[in-house]
Amino acid sequence: MMRAVKISAVVAVLLGFVTVLSAAEEAKGTIKLVDKERREVVLKGVVSDTRYELNKDATCWLDGVACKISDLAPDDRAVIVYEKKGDHLMAMQVRGLRKAQESTGTVHDVFGEKREVTLKGTVKNATYELKSDATVYIDGKKANLSDIRPGDTVTVTYEPRGDKMIANDVTLVKRK
Repeated sequence: MMRAVKISAVVAVLLGFVTVLSAAEEAKGTIKLVDKERREVVLKGVVSDTRYELNKDATCWLDGVACKISDLAPDDRAVIVYEKKGDHLMAMQVRGLRKAQESTGTVHDVFGEKREVTLKGTVKNATYELKSDATVYIDGKKANLSDIRPGDTVTVTYEPRGDKMIANDVTLVKRK
């Protein structure tokens, strides 16, 4: 009986975790206003603007590098991961893009010695060369490029330079 209770408790915790993850939504747009005192970011809207309040443990990124909310600026493109709590949109993460771009896809291959990751494409695969100070994140923690495997879904923040795409960071979205 005790074992059944323990298993039920583990299942309940896992289901709760999945529910929290599935409750998160993502919004993309252009920043209209950043209010660092109120810890809010406003995205421009077609009909009306949308205000996101940052959780106390929210993270901010600019071009794939951790930053403060005050580093984000109007006209930066942004991706905001948030949850709706009552009438409030509570941001857990704000990813600002000023010079960089983001791409999400399935890893085709990882070349550790070259510091490259290749994502599957519909017509052609795309290869991203990691900068020397580029970071890899798995479950919100720094990891190594060797921890990324073919079949994983990742988001790459990168800057095009000539015919190369230089990655600032690689974040695991989903493990195969």
